[in-house]
Amino acid sequence: MLKKLALWAGLALCIAFIVWVAWEFIQFDHAVEHPREGGFSGRQCHAGRDCGS
Repeated sequence: MLKKLALWAGLALCIAFIVWVAWEFIQFDHAVEHPREGGFSGRQCHAGRDCGS
């Protein structure tokens, strides 16, 4: 019983991780396509350049 519960919990964590990665990829893709909307953070921009403006 405990092994089965651990298996289902691990499966749920894997699915949640895949969904999170997919969502982050979609947001990043949108930020790449529309950099003037302020989608980029400072670490994604070139040094000394404001991507939001």
